[in-house]
Amino acid sequence: MSNVIEMVLFILTVVAVIILYRKYEEVEPYLLLKLFCYTFLGAFMIHLNGFKLPLGFVVFLLFFRNIPVNSAVKKRAVYVGLIVFLLSVILPFIETKLYEWPRKVQLQDTNFYSGSMVEEWENIKEEFEIMDDYGVKITDFRTVISDEGKFKNLEITLVEDAHPYMIYYTLNLLDDGKSVKVKRKKVEENQWEGLNHTEAHYLLANIDLITKPMLNDEEIKYHEIRTDGQRMGYDVREQAKFSVDTSGKEKIENSQLPVDGILVEVCGTSGTIDRFGSIFEYDTHEHYILDMLEREVEISESSVLTVARNRSPEIDQWLNKHTGDQIAIEVNGEYVIKKDGVEKKVTENEYLKALKETPIIDITVSEEKNIWQVKVENPYGNGPQIMEFELNGEKREISGLRFS
Repeated sequence: MSNVIEMVLFILTVVAVIILYRKYEEVEPYLLLKLFCYTFLGAFMIHLNGFKLPLGFVVFLLFFRNIPVNSAVKKRAVYVGLIVFLLSVILPFIETKLYEWPRKVQLQDTNFYSGSMVEEWENIKEEFEIMDDYGVKITDFRTVISDEGKFKNLEITLVEDAHPYMIYYTLNLLDDGKSVKVKRKKVEENQWEGLNHTEAHYLLANIDLITKPMLNDEEIKYHEIRTDGQRMGYDVREQAKFSVDTSGKEKIENSQLPVDGILVEVCGTSGTIDRFGSIFEYDTHEHYILDMLEREVEISESSVLTVARNRSPEIDQWLNKHTGDQIAIEVNGEYVIKKDGVEKKVTENEYLKALKETPIIDITVSEEKNIWQVKVENPYGNGPQIMEFELNGEKREISGLRFS
């Protein structure tokens, strides 16, 4: 219950008790104090499994019904307390429903390319009187657009750290395609749960950098753009990936990985979408990295192969051929291991063992010289099965690379 409601109820209660006091039947010591006590008794409640129960009024009915002196005003005081109890339950419920009542907000532009997601957010901020959006972060963004850029679906979830509350917002495109329905809900939480989610204005400004030429494919009728807004380390190699910034769209090479950035998945279909704007089968799938920062990985036993493969295409190629689907696959419920160009059916345990226990890595470190001697072996996949090299940790140079 808000402070305003509590204050109003308090003032009304005091006024009601004073009016009752002036209607006493007999002179009685400390009558005003007693009336306040009876009012408190009528308003006293307990919380049980999320429900408020009028325990005080029940106690009155059981033990205080026969009041010898000033019975009428004292009973009325109890009923005033009961009314206070009922209002304390009803008014917050009404307040919450009014606060959470969905609102329809008109889109500034129904086209993703010609419009601006930042401007749409500014319009919603004004509608909900969000004065400072620094604490508002996007936890999910998804839109489906036609090849011309017209919105077919738009779903955004946001969370605002409005201590001591968290306010959750959901935006959904309405059937008219010209407005969104915005819901909000206030939850009593005092800790931010957003992890690495990005501030709304900043993320949407980066999404605005995605332009029509970047998605120019004559065969694709609909594109889906989605992200959870988290900034994270990115090191996905078997995927078409691009950095997107103010200079445009640029392909990311595996040699640049790992990087930090905001991952946005961009999928396309040459088919149709359902009435909810959902795509069931994708023909294209690309990763866009927004606000990308290159990251220099600290060399350790767990990262030495990552550093080495970024420095040597040969190491990267060998690792690609001796991990994942290149050594073991599942086909129609059957498990297959590849070795020397031959595929062999195996049990599930053998399949999982091949993926989890290989490659076998042996590392020797000279801490004084910061030299890493590395031997990697995998009996599966095509030969050569063994790779050895030396990594200079200071210069990050590969030497002595050999295969056997």
